[in-house]
Amino acid sequence: MICPACGYENIKGSDLCENCKTSLTRFEVHKPVTNSKIEKAILKDKLEKVGKENSIALLVSPDRSVKDIIKIMLENKKCSVVIMEGDSIEGIFTERSFLKRVCNEFPPKLAIPIKEAMLKKPEILKPSDSVVDALHYMEVGGYTYAIIDNDPLRVINIRDILEYIVELELKK
Repeated sequence: MICPACGYENIKGSDLCENCKTSLTRFEVHKPVTNSKIEKAILKDKLEKVGKENSIALLVSPDRSVKDIIKIMLENKKCSVVIMEGDSIEGIFTERSFLKRVCNEFPPKLAIPIKEAMLKKPEILKPSDSVVDALHYMEVGGYTYAIIDNDPLRVINIRDILEYIVELELKK
């Protein structure tokens, strides 16, 4: 991970730059070290520019069964749901969660509550966070999705970011 403030090459997954102690998880200073239009945009542009109406999150209760959630995801053509208890985000369940936490044994555990298969207490990004913040979060955590705290709540995935990059390239 290259520090955007000083250019020092840190160990992958570091939270702070070993050289200048700048946060690598929430960049406060973005100093582009490139002339690339796309790289500069990723550093500067905010997450509010990524994803469209299709990124509005599906919200579900933690007591619903995995089978019910899969049915909801298929009916709504969504690859993820956000698990809410009242106003609190408890977790996220994605197609990857299904493969890793439900289909890891045979027969799959479809009757368990979603709270047993979800990723618990995910980090919540803000619409004002930069695209590079989301990419860093996804890379370090091994995630393909990020929850954006907005009204309405949104979930973006790596495909949304790729579409954003392609749109930047087409604007040349």
